[in-house]
Amino acid sequence: MKQKIILSIGARDEAFDSMYEALKQVADVQITGLYDYSLNDADIFIGKKMDEAKLSEANRLKAVFAYKTGVDDFPLDKLSEKHITVCNSHANSDCIAEYAFGLAMALVHRTVEFDAAMRSGDWKMSDPFWQSLFEMKVGLVGYGSIGKAIAKILKANGISAYTIDRGKNYDGINTASSLEELCDICDLLILSLPRTPDTDRMFDKSIFSRLKGKYIVNVGRSNCINEADLYDALSTKQLRGAAIDTWQKKPVGNEPLKPFTQPFDALDNIILASHKATFVASGHRRYVEDTLQNVLQYLNGNPPRNVINPQLGY
Repeated sequence: MKQKIILSIGARDEAFDSMYEALKQVADVQITGLYDYSLNDADIFIGKKMDEAKLSEANRLKAVFAYKTGVDDFPLDKLSEKHITVCNSHANSDCIAEYAFGLAMALVHRTVEFDAAMRSGDWKMSDPFWQSLFEMKVGLVGYGSIGKAIAKILKANGISAYTIDRGKNYDGINTASSLEELCDICDLLILSLPRTPDTDRMFDKSIFSRLKGKYIVNVGRSNCINEADLYDALSTKQLRGAAIDTWQKKPVGNEPLKPFTQPFDALDNIILASHKATFVASGHRRYVEDTLQNVLQYLNGNPPRNVINPQLGY
């Protein structure tokens, strides 16, 4: 008997149609919306999110595949209790790394500030100087797929890269013993952390106090930054600059939203981005194609890639 797959999507498109055509050759595939599905008699779930109420309907679910990287909107603890495998996709790690590198360049080059000055006809400014990223030491807070992809870009450009030694393989990158030491060594930090209890508000007043005259870029989850402490550090110029792509709030529908809790839009030393690191034009297709190959690998009896550790949350 063919396995039953629930494919939960927001809207059908070419990528999902290709996934459906490939999977229906080897499984019974049901396409549903993001919320209007049942996991009763489903063997595999492919989607973006799941709540505990949906999971309670599952009577034979064995595997969950997220066609994205973040899995904090899946009930990992409950899935683990039921011994259900959860996998994600890192198909866009290189693109997110490229975006992070671009934010870092724009930040230290003061591109946004100079653009604003030029729009008012100001050529001179009281402080017209920018810094070179090629003269800096860059710290990577988070050394998963994205962090490693950023390290490759830094290495290719001859930029010294550091990360925290957590017992992994650090070939070609320098290490620090702690976040505090990383802050002391580096001139700029790039954050690509997952959302877990351990990362919650990791960057607070005590950490920002070690980053005097330095920079941070965040393309990871928003929970790792205490926004009030970040604002204080930027508004007092203790922290020289920041580029932030993720925030605690997200818009509902098409309503305009300034997602931050502090008046960051009044500061000139921060680049405000609207969670665009994964919005590379080919990003959705890449996620779906990568997830398809992982599901087919699983259906063929082979271990899937990118299995989530429910204790770690990534």
